[in-house]
Amino acid sequence: MEKRLNISSQRFARAARGSYEDSTHKLRTTTSADAAKYQRGDEDNTRRKGAARIESLPYTTAASEFIYGYSSALAAIKANRRKLHKLYIHTRGVSHAGLAALIARAKGKVDIREVGDEYLQAFDKASSGRPHNGFILEASPLPVPPLTSLLSSNIKHGLFEVVLDTQSKEDLEVNGKQTEFTYNSAGWRHPLILYADGVLDEGNLGAIARSAYFLGVDAIVTPTRQSAPWSHIALKASAGAAEAIPIFKVNQGTDFLGQSARAGWRIYASDAVPPAEQPALQGAPSSKQQVPPTSDVIYTQARSAKRLPVEHCPVENYPTILMMGAEGTGLRTSLLNLAHFKVGIRHGRDVDEIGVDSLNVSVAASLLCYQMLQKPKPRAPGSLLF
Repeated sequence: MEKRLNISSQRFARAARGSYEDSTHKLRTTTSADAAKYQRGDEDNTRRKGAARIESLPYTTAASEFIYGYSSALAAIKANRRKLHKLYIHTRGVSHAGLAALIARAKGKVDIREVGDEYLQAFDKASSGRPHNGFILEASPLPVPPLTSLLSSNIKHGLFEVVLDTQSKEDLEVNGKQTEFTYNSAGWRHPLILYADGVLDEGNLGAIARSAYFLGVDAIVTPTRQSAPWSHIALKASAGAAEAIPIFKVNQGTDFLGQSARAGWRIYASDAVPPAEQPALQGAPSSKQQVPPTSDVIYTQARSAKRLPVEHCPVENYPTILMMGAEGTGLRTSLLNLAHFKVGIRHGRDVDEIGVDSLNVSVAASLLCYQMLQKPKPRAPGSLLF
């Protein structure tokens, strides 16, 4: 049975606060054992009443998406970038510690429905069988505006500009037509945009978004083809971060990067550290004495192995795009040819016994973004990075 939630109802409000009335009408504190007992009681009631099983959740609009899980639903409500339609809360969600916070955020923004076990099949279908914690949010799609180029950035005002591609009327309603985006310059840095090309695993894409948001990356761009979609799986893997960080899509990655470069952006390609910069493997001949590395993140010129100074800080000097490639093959040659610089992570072992020569793309993106966003230490007057 579905019913519109009455926020002031005693049963639900007290459950949200972690308390309820027992059979003798005494107020008790909710425990995990109480929650399990409460759930079993609801299941028994459902069986006795013979409630009709609901196979799927209804769509308010044809474009509606279902966001599952407490954290993902709360993030979407907090970010307020979507049109919110319905929030379904199963009775098992009553015992969730954050229920009161979710209701406080959702009240007045979305139609809240409390449902019973007859909705479990519909919940499992909406979440593709993944854990939903008793929470499903129906909302419009995540805004992912199409771009043709990045334009100028302004450290003082913490702004960067974009050029939007053409959109249909329906897409315009979802994505809007905003062309200026704010970022936290902290008074010293240009924006860092992460371009993820050929990342086909939705879990990896979501993990990239989670790390990017946490570390302070200012936006993510993905191509419309040869890329995982921003599906509910990716959103769940992002732990809600994809709801908050600006995400864009481009039709032609090479055109986007070329035009952005001409607008003053500098492009860094994630790539393997050149052999000359790797520590010598055990037993390998070497004509030079190995110098201990001063950094595990190595910047080089795009068309040579010449290293940039260890103090090099991309975002201190210009608006920056970091390109990350596919999980297995890395960046395509056509994209590598557009890079101004390359950046790689030094192998941590002198001997690679089993052939593990790279990191997972989401892990590599995390390490590189962290390094690129570090504020450089004060340098002596007159010192140069190049």
